[in-house]
Amino acid sequence: MKNEQQEKFVFYRFCVSDISECCKTLLLLDTMPDEDVRFALIKSAIIAYARPFSGNDPVYREKTKWRLPETVVPEGMIQTHKKALEYRNKFVAHTDLSYRKPELLRAPRHFAIGHNAPGYSEMNEFSEVLADLSRSLLDILWREAHELESELV
Repeated sequence: MKNEQQEKFVFYRFCVSDISECCKTLLLLDTMPDEDVRFALIKSAIIAYARPFSGNDPVYREKTKWRLPETVVPEGMIQTHKKALEYRNKFVAHTDLSYRKPELLRAPRHFAIGHNAPGYSEMNEFSEVLADLSRSLLDILWREAHELESELV
């Protein structure tokens, strides 16, 4: 890379790679009967999906990080997008107690913790809409990357 224009192209190609990783990870779900493995794959897909939207340090760009704008999210899929970022930021990549709403329960000889984190069923349902979103977004990002590539000097 020699300038900000080339850096933008590289960033978009990395975005294509991240969203592609999300798609491929979600495709693996059909081959995994174990719920714990499926849960881990869904979490991995959410992380890959969110990466382009998280703010990435530039080399040539001044003042602002590289981040995909929400405007690239396909029409009608913004709620799924926001849910993916919420899961990533509050449940998958961090342990936000305010999100999980834990309750300390006293048992006869120890304490147990109840919480309201998403379970297998909720995450499996979400993986289906995330798969739709990520496939649609991947098409958009490929077009964007090809356009940026044609503008490179």
